Amino acid sequence: MTGNESRHFMDGRAFVAQYDIRPSGVVYRNPGVEALYQASVQRGQATTLANGALLQDTTPYFGRAAKSSFYVNDPNTRFAGKSLDELIAWGDPAKGQFDNLPISTEVYARLRQRVTEHLSNCGDLYVTDAWSGRTETSRLPVRVITGRAPSALFARNIFLNAADDELADFEPEWTILHAPEVEAEPGDGTNGTAFIITDLPGRATIIGGTRYHGQIKKSIFSVQNFRLPLKGVLTMHAGASEGDAGHSAIHAGLSGTGKTTLSNTGHPVADDQIVVEIHSKARDEIISNMEGGQYAKTENLRREKEPETYDAIKWGTTAENIYRDDSGEPNYSNTEITANGRVGYPLAYVPTAKKSGMTKAPANITFLTADGFGVLPPVARLTPEGGMFHFACGFTSKMPGTEKGIDEPKPTFSSFFGKPFMPLKPVYYMDLLGELIETHGTEIWLVNTGWLGPNTPGRERVDILVSKAIINAVRDGKVETNEENFWFDPIFKLYVPRNVPGVDPAILDPRNAWADKDAYADTANKLANIFQGAIDDLQGIPDSVRSAGPQASL
Repeated sequence: MTGNESRHFMDGRAFVAQYDIRPSGVVYRNPGVEALYQASVQRGQATTLANGALLQDTTPYFGRAAKSSFYVNDPNTRFAGKSLDELIAWGDPAKGQFDNLPISTEVYARLRQRVTEHLSNCGDLYVTDAWSGRTETSRLPVRVITGRAPSALFARNIFLNAADDELADFEPEWTILHAPEVEAEPGDGTNGTAFIITDLPGRATIIGGTRYHGQIKKSIFSVQNFRLPLKGVLTMHAGASEGDAGHSAIHAGLSGTGKTTLSNTGHPVADDQIVVEIHSKARDEIISNMEGGQYAKTENLRREKEPETYDAIKWGTTAENIYRDDSGEPNYSNTEITANGRVGYPLAYVPTAKKSGMTKAPANITFLTADGFGVLPPVARLTPEGGMFHFACGFTSKMPGTEKGIDEPKPTFSSFFGKPFMPLKPVYYMDLLGELIETHGTEIWLVNTGWLGPNTPGRERVDILVSKAIINAVRDGKVETNEENFWFDPIFKLYVPRNVPGVDPAILDPRNAWADKDAYADTANKLANIFQGAIDDLQGIPDSVRSAGPQASL
C-alpha cells in the first residue's frame, strides 16, 4: 500500500455515513489493484486466470437484467421545467416494452433500505471515487460503494480515475450503492430478483440481485444520457476512432455488433459511450470518450483478429463467466457458461488508443447491425433521412448471452442503438443527430457485421477483418463516392458500393450469397415490412424520416 493509498483509507467510514451505512468492517477508498486482487481471492469472490485476469462468476445473470431497470417516478420532480412524464419514454410491460420502467418512491425506499442494511453488515466495503465524462460540460463525479472487491476493480478500470489532488475535495454528484446479494421479493414488482433503480432527483442508483458488471457501467451511461441532451449535448451508445490522417468516425451499435473491436481500428478514441458537443469551440474535443476503460465480449476471441482486446486481458483486467481449464487457461471459443463472456480493462492497456480520449467532428458515422436475415449488405451509404430512420429504429439481432434468456440470434429494434440506456423521448436524440449532420456535413453508413445468405446450419458471420477494412475505408475517406461506384437497393433504400479498398467486391452485394434469388427477394421484403412495423411503433417521427426507410416491393 502506498502512502497516497493509505491517506485515502483513513476515516473511510466518513465516505459512507451520509448514505446511512454503518459498516461492520473496514472501508477502503480507492484501493490499489494488488489490494483488490488479494481481497477478491481471500473473500472467495473471484479467482485468477493463467493470463492474470481476475475472474468472477455472475450466475444467474450473464448479461443485463433487461426487465429490471427502473426510474423512480416522483410526480413532483422537475428537470428543465418539465416533469418526468414529459421527459422520459416510459416502457409499457403490457406491450412487451421493458425499457425505462417507472417505479414508486415507496418501493425504491424499501429496497434502498435493504441495500444499506446489507452494506452495513457485509464486512469490508470498497469506495471508488471517479469521473464519467472528460470535458467541463460532461464531467460527472461518481462514487461506487460495494462489498465486492472485483466490482471495485471494475469501477476503477471503467471510469476515469481521480487524481490524488482531486480526491482531497471530491464531492460525488452521483452514487451507486452496489449490493448484488440483496434480492428483490415478489411483492416488489421488479420482474425478477434483480433490480437496478435510478433516483434522478436523489442522484443515486441502487443495484441488487446481479453481479454482472455491465449494470454498473450502463447505470451511469443512462444518467448521462438523461442529463446531457437536456443541455444540448448529444450522447450515443457508440465508439469512435481516428485514422492516421486525422479523420474521425463514430461507430454506433448494440452489444454483439462488434462495436468495441471496430472502434479499436486505427487509433481508438472510445468503444461504447461517447459525448458529442456539436458546437464546441475546442475543435479537437467535439467527440469525447465518457469512460476510462473498455468492456469487451470474448466469444471466439483470437489474437490474429482482435489483438487489442486479446492483449489487454492480463493482470489488472476483470473477467466474467469465461470458461477456463484446470490450469486456469481461458478458452474463449467455449460458450458452455455463456456466449457473453466479458472483460474490463483500462484504456492504458490498448497501446494504440488515443490518450486524450477526444477527437474532432466526425466526417462519417457507421451504424453497426448484425443482420440475422442475411439480406443487408456489409456496407451501404444512407441519405440523411435514411440515417435518421436507422437511428430511430436501431435494428440488429440480439446475440446469445447479451441478455438473460436469449439463446439464439433474434431480430430486434432498439432506438438509437441503445434504447435501454436512452431514457428521454426520441425527439431529444434525433434532433441533436440532425443538428450534428447539418453542422458538420457528416455522412451516415450502415455496416452489417452479421450474416450473408439464407439461415442454414454453419452459416458464418461477415469476417471481422472484412468489417475492419470497411470501417477503415469509410472513416479515412477511401471509398470512392462517385455515382458509378454505387448501386441503389430499392427495397432498403441503400446506396451500396461496388468497390471498397481491401474488400472482395463479390461480398459487397448480399444477393451473391443467395443461390435462390426469389428466396432473397422474399426475405428482403419480409425484413422491410418488419422495419416499417418498428417505425410505426415510435412516436414523433417525421414523415420524411418514415418514408426514407425500407419498403417492401409489390
